[in-house]
This record gives sequence, C-alpha cells and structure tokens, in this order.
Amino acid sequence: MLDVEISVRNYRCFGDEPVRIRISDGFVALVGTNNSGKSSLLRLPYELRNLLGGLGSDTDIWQKIRSGGRTGGGLWNPIIPSGERVFRTGVDRPIELELIVRDGPEGPFTLNGVQAILALAYDRQGVTSAVLKTEQGVVLGSPDQPSSASPENFDPFKRAMLELAAAMYIGPFRNAINVGAQDNYYDIQTGDAFVRTFGEHKSGAIPDANEAVFELLQEIKRIFGFESLDINPTSDNKVLQLTVDGRSYRLAEQGAGLAHFIVVLVNVLVRRPSLLLIDEPELNLHASLQLDFLQTLARYTRYGVVFATHSLGLARTSADRIYTLAKPVGDTSTVRLYEADRELVTLLGQLSFDRRPDLGFSKVLLVEGKTELRALMQFLRLYGKEHEVLMLPLHGDEMIRGDVQQELAELLRIGGDVKYLIDSERSAAGEALARNRQGFVDLCGKLGIEGLVLERRALENYFTETAVKRAFGDSTTALGPFEKKGAAQGWPKANNWRAAAEMGKSGLEGTDLGRFLESL
Repeated sequence: MLDVEISVRNYRCFGDEPVRIRISDGFVALVGTNNSGKSSLLRLPYELRNLLGGLGSDTDIWQKIRSGGRTGGGLWNPIIPSGERVFRTGVDRPIELELIVRDGPEGPFTLNGVQAILALAYDRQGVTSAVLKTEQGVVLGSPDQPSSASPENFDPFKRAMLELAAAMYIGPFRNAINVGAQDNYYDIQTGDAFVRTFGEHKSGAIPDANEAVFELLQEIKRIFGFESLDINPTSDNKVLQLTVDGRSYRLAEQGAGLAHFIVVLVNVLVRRPSLLLIDEPELNLHASLQLDFLQTLARYTRYGVVFATHSLGLARTSADRIYTLAKPVGDTSTVRLYEADRELVTLLGQLSFDRRPDLGFSKVLLVEGKTELRALMQFLRLYGKEHEVLMLPLHGDEMIRGDVQQELAELLRIGGDVKYLIDSERSAAGEALARNRQGFVDLCGKLGIEGLVLERRALENYFTETAVKRAFGDSTTALGPFEKKGAAQGWPKANNWRAAAEMGKSGLEGTDLGRFLESL
C-alpha cells in the first residue's frame, strides 16, 4: 500500500500557490496542454530521489528536525541535467516542499495520534531546513508542543520515502536505440548498454530473468497480434534483431509503436520499480493499444503508474485520480483535481472510437467503474478480445439508474454495438436488485441494449484463491460468491486488476461471466 501526498511551491513553473499531487496504488494521470507543467510535476519524484532516499535512510532524522534541520545542499541535492534550474525564475523565495504519508508499507505517518507533515525549504544558498507539523499548522517537537517521538515512530515515513525514491522515470523522447549511445536517458538505458542488458536477461545465468523475458515476448506477441516473435542482440551487441512471423528485421525497420513497446517494457522489466513515472505513454500507439500498454507496464511495478498525457480519454478510462494542469500566458502553472463529467459520447470521441474493426474497436461495453474496467481488460485478454471491445465506466450508482435514457440513446446512435456488464451487489443468491440497478436493466431492455448483471455480488467475487494469493500473498483469501470485501482481503480495490491478471481462462469457465465474455 502506498498513499503519499506531495505539496510544492516555487519549483520550476509553479508559483506561491501550493501544488498538490497524491501518489497512491493504481494509476494517476496528469493532463494538460503543452508547457502546462505536467512533465515538471511528473519528474518531481525523480529529481528529489536523493532527498527521498536520504530521508528514508537517515537514522538521525528526528534530532535534525528538532534542531531546525538546517544543512548544506547535500540533503536536497536535486537530480537535474546540466544547464537546467529547479528554482522558479524571477523570485528569490525558496522552494517549499511538504510530504504527507497517509498510508504506506508500514501504515500512515502519525505522531501523538495525528497526521504528521514534514515541511522542507531549500534556498538559493543551498541550505535545507525542515520542520514537522500537523495539518492545522501546529509544529511538533517545539518547546510549546513537545513530542514523545522516537526513531521508531518514523519508520512508516522512512519506508514510504524509500519506496518513492525507487520510482522509475521515463521521459517523453524514447528514440533510445541510437548505436553507440552510452549515457542513460533519465532512467532508460540507451544504445549499446540497452542491447547488452537485454541479451544478459534473455540468455544470461539468471533463470528468473530468462523466464521474465520470455513472458514479456509473449505479451508483445499478443498485443501486436503476431503468430511468433523472437528478439535477440546482433553479434556485436549494438542492435536488436527481431524475428516476426518467420521474417528477420532490425528494430529500426519496425514501426515506432513496436519500438516504443520494446524499449520501455524491457527497461521496466529490468528495473522492476516501486512506481513508474512515464511521460506520454500514448506516443506512437493506436488508441486500442494504449490502455493495454499501461496495464502491462504496471505489472512490473509494486504500486502502479503515474503518467502525463495529452489524452483526456486515456486518463478518464484508466486513472483512479486525474489532475489537470494549466498555465496562463505569463503566469505560473496551476494544478486541479479533474471533476469528470459523465458524458459517455464525449468520452467515445476522446478515445478515438471507430466502429470499423480494421481501424480500432468494434464494440462498446459499459462497465461498473474504472477498477472493473482494468480487471476486465485482463479477462478480455484470455478471449483475445482486448483490442476489439472499448469499455466505458459508468461510475457506479452515478450512472446506473433508470433515468439515463438520453445518455444511452445518444450512445447507441454513435457507438453502434453497445452492451453492459454491472455488479449485482447481491448479498445472497436470488436476491432482488436494488431499485436503481433494476431501473437501469429495464431501461437497457427497452432500448435493446443487451448485457449481464453478474450472478455473484461483484467482479472481485470471481477471483480464484490461487489468483488472489499469487497477486497479494499467502495471507490473503478470495471472496465467496456473495461475500463483501473484509480484512482477509487486504488489497485496495484499485489493485483488483492484479488478481485478474493472475487468472486463467479455466477460472472463468462455467460461470455467467465467462459465458458473457465469450459471447462478445
């Protein structure tokens, strides 16, 4: 579990108004126009890696905070390319940063029973100062607010900082196979080093690495619809050579989308980061591949993906939390939580829907919500239909009602072949549906929209015991058909897709869900 809130001001294009972003399990999207600041915000954890790692490993952190935490530049030590600056231009005020661990591998960071905030300031003289406070601004550890904190109290904070420091950043330019290139592009290996690393993982002395590369090749083959695929370094370890459906190609001969997949996926596979920070994951990819790409990347992380994008449609279908960024001319950038409208037809346009199968999706499936959408993507893979079916989230009871005729009728006009799949929320077999859900089902019947109300309580009630334990560990257990999630299922709903990814087709056979997916 990871849930950390970061607040920053006077950093790069951000001004005196605090910019806040909450990084947690699952998917977080940053959406904005060019030069709105989304790349700067995405890169913040990467640039603070030295600071975060230092905070996570410091054995004397409480004593430093109590004394004002004033140190030289070594504590902050941002990672920035030569010639760049992190300070906001035109002002002398320091960069101010706040770190709030609302949850983490060892729980939330609280002192004296209240949420604690570590506030830091970094000035142009290279001095870092730190103070610990509450959300009401009360300073903890000051003479008038004593604290009984000990180094052990800081373990939840330190562990969360180490997880953030282990995040991997992938920038927007990914032509990283230039022959002879030796330097990394941020966290991506490039050129010869990349090719050699791939070769070592594929045919080196570590069986786990060999098997991971094999699995990755199967994923790429599935996503691009190849009958066969193999990738090997050339004899001089300078170029990747692909054998696609019995034909040999150099990577440069293939489309940009395939190169994009290979370069990014191999780098993430090798690093296995806690969290992935990726700029413009939709680059060079058709809309039908973008969500698949994001979820495949997330499988190689511990917590999930934070991504910056121009595609509001991709953000709306994949992200648990969306931030929008804007930068008026001559002003500083602002960040706001996106208040999603529920206009399904608008979302169809944002996702570049086209009813022609040769150009993209051919069917529209209305699903319970975003977490169900991501889990169903894993199930659709088992039936080879993940790129044929475009799923739209209904946001639970917000849209699952009997009075959404106008929205559904408009969707039918634009979308064509539309179906639905929703939870029953039943607590026992044969129990009547709630009034709003029955109203939605009746309306769909009136409009000729076919679909399925799950026999079991919800989608997560179809996860097998084996899949749940593989995804979340032996201490977890699967749900019974009508059981509501409890303490024995200690994973966040945002991670339901991880259990779905561990399912085989046999786990769905004989169920109403399996029959429905087969029929799509």
